[in-house]
Amino acid sequence: MRVALVSEVWAPEVDGLVTRLESTVAQLRRAGHDVLVVAPTSGTDVPGVLERRTRGVRIPFLYGGRRWGVPDVGVARAVRDFAPDVVHVVNPVLMGVAAARWAAPRHPLVVSYHTDVATYAGHYHLGAFEGFVHASMRSTYRRADVRLATSAVGRGHLAEIGVDAVDLWGRGVDTSAFRPGRDGARLRPRLAPGADPDVPLAMHVGRIASEKGCDRLVPMASPPVQLALVGEGPDRERLERVLAGRRATFTGVLRGDDLADAYAAADVLVFSSETDTLGLVLLEAMACGLPVVALDTPTARQTLDGYEAVRLVPAGAGEGAWNLAVHAASQEAARSADARGAGAAGRAAAREAVARPAADWAVTTERLVADVYERAVEVAGARLTAPRRRTAGAR
Repeated sequence: MRVALVSEVWAPEVDGLVTRLESTVAQLRRAGHDVLVVAPTSGTDVPGVLERRTRGVRIPFLYGGRRWGVPDVGVARAVRDFAPDVVHVVNPVLMGVAAARWAAPRHPLVVSYHTDVATYAGHYHLGAFEGFVHASMRSTYRRADVRLATSAVGRGHLAEIGVDAVDLWGRGVDTSAFRPGRDGARLRPRLAPGADPDVPLAMHVGRIASEKGCDRLVPMASPPVQLALVGEGPDRERLERVLAGRRATFTGVLRGDDLADAYAAADVLVFSSETDTLGLVLLEAMACGLPVVALDTPTARQTLDGYEAVRLVPAGAGEGAWNLAVHAASQEAARSADARGAGAAGRAAAREAVARPAADWAVTTERLVADVYERAVEVAGARLTAPRRRTAGAR
């Protein structure tokens, strides 16, 4: 199958959406499918991936100056020349809206929802555009032959604005990397340089930005907890000033084995976001058997449902609640490790006991092709072959 993916965010950007797309593209190509990725230019191409980089624009006050795709005739030309069997528009905002409008009369179309763009806009002083964003979303998603969300929370968001018949794009994790048996000794000094190894290490993984609720992390940079923030984002400089002289480390972006070993090195993952619709880092932590302390939201409850090593912090809880929850979770994990044996072996056994296996990206992508792309082709068949009615006065 020939798949054209149109996305307004792509490597080298780093977030959960890009992780999903990179993993999906890799699995599609491994299974013998041809893939074209259309995304804003970044100056860096992904080796081995057929790409068409288009014009983009940076808005300094929006999402940390991230480059956004803009409507570009090059998108239509690239997709037309690729001659896809299906076009998949990912999280349309600007370029994706135009791409869906162009593709719908010509190709089977899939549109997927990943980010609560309207809520994010409020964090960047653009809340007045919420009505416009919702109207644009309704029009765009209704054009699709198959509509997707990555969680029941995301599907609920679409239902609230009048978009129904939304399917779920299944979860996936790199199960070869994110697993409970890894040794985090190599990464512990990088996450908590000079810290007492007995001090609980709370780790945040993700974009450092206001919409991720990073201010909730500040109380954790004090006894009895050490805080590590893994990632980059527009709020990093401000948080570095706030946390100067306290028990906090900023590692920047970690990838591959470094990121997987960071999960092994930490005692607790902290998840402070109230805007995520899935929270891929939660899936990674669960696959590693890492205890989680998360803001009590519908997303956290649904994603972490049934996972044993979880403490949820109510949104209205005081600052000390996060620190106490992290300390309690790490102590509970330590007691569990002690009960299973001494040292690293006991810790590995404790994590193995609570780890929640997730679908590998290969399985998730196989289902995407069979259950979504092939169905989009089938649904679009009659629509694309039916003669178009002429409007009055048409020539």
